[in-house]
Amino acid sequence: MSTTAEPLTTAAQAAAPASAIRRLGAALRVIHPFPTLLNVAVTAGLAAVAVDGWPDGALLARMMLMMFFAQSTIGATNDIFDRDLDALSKPWKPLPSGALSMRSAGAIAGGGAAATITLAATLGAGGFSLGLLGLACGLAYDAGFKRSRYSAVPFMVAIPTLPLWVWICLDRYDAVLWWIVPLGALIGLSLHLANTLPDIASDAAFGVRGVAHRLGERASKRLAWMSFGAAVLLAALLSPVVTYDRRIFVPTIALAMLCVLASIVLGASGRGARLQAAFGVMSVGAATAAVGWLAAAT
Repeated sequence: MSTTAEPLTTAAQAAAPASAIRRLGAALRVIHPFPTLLNVAVTAGLAAVAVDGWPDGALLARMMLMMFFAQSTIGATNDIFDRDLDALSKPWKPLPSGALSMRSAGAIAGGGAAATITLAATLGAGGFSLGLLGLACGLAYDAGFKRSRYSAVPFMVAIPTLPLWVWICLDRYDAVLWWIVPLGALIGLSLHLANTLPDIASDAAFGVRGVAHRLGERASKRLAWMSFGAAVLLAALLSPVVTYDRRIFVPTIALAMLCVLASIVLGASGRGARLQAAFGVMSVGAATAAVGWLAAAT
């Protein structure tokens, strides 16, 4: 008896760490690490621009942690609401594959929301309000906007909110920041469409009717690229009313347009992974444009 039980016990003990690692990997995937960490990095970059150097370490840490938890909450909530859709189109994702339970995903989302609110409360009234506005945009998108004709609205509000939030948290308000509202809204529309394109066919089959699904793939691609291009053009046209440091502005615009061109090459006739890559490149272009434009303008 003992000789039989011992190998079974040993096998179970050996399997436990592997199972824990798989659950950890699933938890990391459910928070959507690429956009989450990109937003954290953008927060740090914008903060450095806002103070023209490096901000107080404790304050910056709270801001970056708040952004991490907010984006993690949005990512986990997205997967919770999309569980049935993903079961058909992306069965390999953590929830439909069973790698992560709904209870665990709910705990990640709930814990992340609580951490976000707690940290936002340390950032002053303005930082608290704008921080929760950004979180609310993401959660509203997950919970319903994604499936409606207003699907682009949360992106168009959240994107310009991020730099405004950074400047307010650091008490560095500048009137030029108001120009980030139309610029950010255009970029937000572009990113929303690019983010939707890889899933447009499977989403539509499941009854999702967002902006991209109503326009169709070809028109959505064109509008995504045109919206980003319009943001870059508007930034250039603002030169009579916004004083730019051209040493920063010119390479920023060039790099942003290079990202758009790369996105066009990847997405023009691509599917699946190529469209995902196109969205990734456009996201990097948007981050570059935001940080560079504000560095040149403030």
